[in-house]
Amino acid sequence: MYKLVNIELRLITRLKRILKVIGLFLLAYIFINLITPYSKFLKNRSINNQINYLSELLDDGYDDVLQDRFPEGKIFSNALLALSIIEHSAKREVLESRSLIVDRCIKRILSSNAKKTFTKDMNPSYGMFYNAWVLLVLSEYSSSELFLHSNIKERVNENKRLINERLVQAQSNAVVELDSYFDASWPADNLIGLIGLEDESLKREWIKVLFENAKHDSGLIHHSGITPNIVRGSSSAMITYALSKGGYGDDKTYNASFKKLLIDDYLGIQFVKEHENGVSVSDVDSGPVVFGYGASATIMNVKTQAILGEPKAKNTWALMNVIGVPINVCGNKFYLFKREPMFDLFMLWGSVSL
Repeated sequence: MYKLVNIELRLITRLKRILKVIGLFLLAYIFINLITPYSKFLKNRSINNQINYLSELLDDGYDDVLQDRFPEGKIFSNALLALSIIEHSAKREVLESRSLIVDRCIKRILSSNAKKTFTKDMNPSYGMFYNAWVLLVLSEYSSSELFLHSNIKERVNENKRLINERLVQAQSNAVVELDSYFDASWPADNLIGLIGLEDESLKREWIKVLFENAKHDSGLIHHSGITPNIVRGSSSAMITYALSKGGYGDDKTYNASFKKLLIDDYLGIQFVKEHENGVSVSDVDSGPVVFGYGASATIMNVKTQAILGEPKAKNTWALMNVIGVPINVCGNKFYLFKREPMFDLFMLWGSVSL
């Protein structure tokens, strides 16, 4: 009996040691992921390893898988990766290999396979989502130092010119809210398109029209052209970002209205409601909605607040970094056990602005 008790005590002691080691490991894991945005080394390591993972993923054709899951998965995935690389390269030594990744993203965006989801015979051809995100990538790339290393300069410049002309022509009769698809418009797509638009006069008039179309009491721009009196967190975060990038002069005031209506602050972490009444209703735009807070809205808002100089963006990203259960080893970083690459892409796009 004495021997059995002794064995049991040793086993309990070993188990306690194992649990202690596991506990210390988890604490260290959480701590490192929480401090990542506040450490230059850890943040750059996170960004570079995410770029490695996501570029390999898209090179292997995963953007086509995303296209089957989301209406614009192929365009969106390549655009977010390219934009992240361009912005990150502006803050550090330019690597020629990074321009090659952006070149490949742009080739996929401009491919006939990417266009097949969109309709050519509309105004503008292929709709505002396609034109907006392609133009944003092309304009950001062509104005970056990274572009000096591009192997497709002529193709980038020519397509940027064509889309600028296409948008000007689409608004030649009267400036209106343009459709992304037939009889379906989203102001966020219109505003993303304005960032790279070269006609400053048209840009100002276009923004004015979007505000005039908005019917919500807060003054925020609506989610969809069908319901001009309804605003939502995911599109509002994107719209606020686009207004800031597009040269809208009163973006700080607009952001204040956005915060007041849709953002809740808990201990310096910003959660964004998808619907102003706080209901947990989700769709393809919102992603998961938990306790009324939208995943897409909250993650997109990190990007928005970061470019507006809001320090709390780091806090929110840090929490999302822990929640995403990142694996960051062997030069690659991924979230959620590789189950939701769109989460990875938005986390990367947000982190390069922190």
